[in-house]
Amino acid sequence: MSVIINILLLLVVISVLTFIHELGHFIAAKLVKAKVLEFSVGFGPKIYSKKKNETDFSIRALPFGGYVKILGDGDPTESKENRKDKGNLKNKSKPAQMFVMLAGVTMNILLAVGLYTLYLGNNNWQFAIGGEYDDIHPVGAVIVKERVSDIPYMLAEDGGAKDSGMYEEGYIISVNGEEILDYDELTNVLSSLKGKTASVHACDTDNNCDTFEVLISEDGKLGVYTGYNYNSYLDYSKNKLFSGFSHSINVVKLTGEALSSLISDAKKTGDYSELSNAVSGPVGIYFIVDYFKTLGLISFLGILADLSLSLALINIFPIPALDGGRFFILLIESIVRKDLDEKVEAAIINISFIFLILFIILIMVKDIVNINELKSLFK
Repeated sequence: MSVIINILLLLVVISVLTFIHELGHFIAAKLVKAKVLEFSVGFGPKIYSKKKNETDFSIRALPFGGYVKILGDGDPTESKENRKDKGNLKNKSKPAQMFVMLAGVTMNILLAVGLYTLYLGNNNWQFAIGGEYDDIHPVGAVIVKERVSDIPYMLAEDGGAKDSGMYEEGYIISVNGEEILDYDELTNVLSSLKGKTASVHACDTDNNCDTFEVLISEDGKLGVYTGYNYNSYLDYSKNKLFSGFSHSINVVKLTGEALSSLISDAKKTGDYSELSNAVSGPVGIYFIVDYFKTLGLISFLGILADLSLSLALINIFPIPALDGGRFFILLIESIVRKDLDEKVEAAIINISFIFLILFIILIMVKDIVNINELKSLFK
């Protein structure tokens, strides 16, 4: 039963994101007075269809995606009559065509903004981030730190801490009588004690405490693995009205930082598995849905906002089959003042679409092969 619920929720998520995206193209086409021939949610055989004016609204059997068919958009075999139609998108100005191409991305961003505002409003206008992202310089927010414990540590296999007899794991309280409040402070103190012996006061997990004489290495290392002892939040309480917009930008910045860190670590270690798991498809979204459905409606709406923003960012890539690629083609045409041959344009778009489908299939195969790793991410 749980699997069925997850699949239904997955279909709802994909359908909502697709509907909002295609609604953007639909509204934009109507605004520039281009004819919309069909508005479809899903692919494959029609389950339901209703025609209003020139538009055929339909729901199809395969609820993975959808499309809006606009007169003059990507059809090189159009009749001469259709080519002359005032509602043909090709007969509209280049700015109008570009507006239509970017409207889906815009709607996904607006959906994310609205959902983020709702999410933040129900979480005291705060969003938790890891301590490693304290230096991202957020937009429209301030970083608030909440100390939750002394600095946790575990002994390294060798080093001054192990030689001194420090507890296998526990908490660092002070160094040379100076109380250590956070990781950055510990790093600064140790940097000033390179090659010297320091008195480290520590407690184990059972709250047994002692002071240890530890030789600090020449590169300022204690010989332990440490973690952050505080929670960091992005606080939007002074920017409630525009918090959704600001948070959308900050999520992009946080994602960029995380991906940059994963790429850097992968290059150093040669292990690209974590980087590979950062890119996922429907299988990965299934496990995301499975995890976040247990956290309540507001948390679920938060992840829906993340997915909507991700869809917008993916679609803006300059790949011919995507909105960003179509926009780029129109931009080039407007600069050189000459349209690309329609058959050539259609061929480029179709070929890139095939490669895009193959890429999605590869990601799905990767997710299935690494399904146990994916499961472990959401426990």
